[in-house]
Amino acid sequence: MAVISPASIVSDMATCLRRAVSDEYAPLPDLQGLPPLAVTNEEISTARRQAAQAHYDTYFGVRRTQDQNTFAHSTLIGFHGVLDNLRSARSSLAPTQWQALATGIHDTLNFMLSARGATPYPYPPPPRAHSDPDPDQRWRLGHRAFFVLTQCIIIGLRGFLDAAQRAMWPAAVTALDYGTTMLAASAACLHFTADFRANDYSRTVRPAMPAEFTGLASADHTCLVAQLRAMGPTLQTMPSEFAQHREALRTTLRSVYLAHQGICARFDGDHNPSLRTDQHSATPATTVLSRLARSRCRLLEP
Repeated sequence: MAVISPASIVSDMATCLRRAVSDEYAPLPDLQGLPPLAVTNEEISTARRQAAQAHYDTYFGVRRTQDQNTFAHSTLIGFHGVLDNLRSARSSLAPTQWQALATGIHDTLNFMLSARGATPYPYPPPPRAHSDPDPDQRWRLGHRAFFVLTQCIIIGLRGFLDAAQRAMWPAAVTALDYGTTMLAASAACLHFTADFRANDYSRTVRPAMPAEFTGLASADHTCLVAQLRAMGPTLQTMPSEFAQHREALRTTLRSVYLAHQGICARFDGDHNPSLRTDQHSATPATTVLSRLARSRCRLLEP
């Protein structure tokens, strides 16, 4: 996988944040001085989609850039927001969901710091907060972290494809496992993002977003799907001793889409149309997501 070489001050922040994942009472780093959260400027096919992406990015406070060095900054900002929010507002994340999210954060910080091993498990839960989360804040913070997690998944899958095409299978499997870990963290992050009272979504969160506003149409998701499509044939050529790693990826990808469907159902997606379809459509959003999940997961099937 590509090597991330953050500046020394960013490395210090990453070390502090990694400690905060492993120690529920360790202080979070002060991120003052970092630029705003930025993600890679993926190619967008049409002017309409470019405009929609611009609205999406503006709403979540994200800017697009060609500078690959911003990955370290954005990782710190995205993950810091989640940890800080979990320390200040209550959450219903299950222990397994917290472990998946914490592992993804910790492994990415290790990756940034060129560290190996020394991954504590299980991670202690965040200190139990007693105040209700602000739904709009949690929704935005969760999506900002999800931007970063998607970039991490793409890095892992690209690393797999690059190594596999050179028959460097141990390196390919390492990259594949990282991508799988980040997919699991993404599923947990989806639960965090929607972890507030269901009626607050229709009352405050949804009205603040523009119409036809869905991350499934974002440039990042499009790039991820393209990567899944590109690596599908190569997965089938993996040596048999690595088959369990391939199956782990498939299983985890399904879990991400199932998490999305569950959240959609919680926000009345069993009755309302998807944001991807005409608002007068009779097809419920959960049905649209189920079809989409089958389509995406087939990209990794023989």
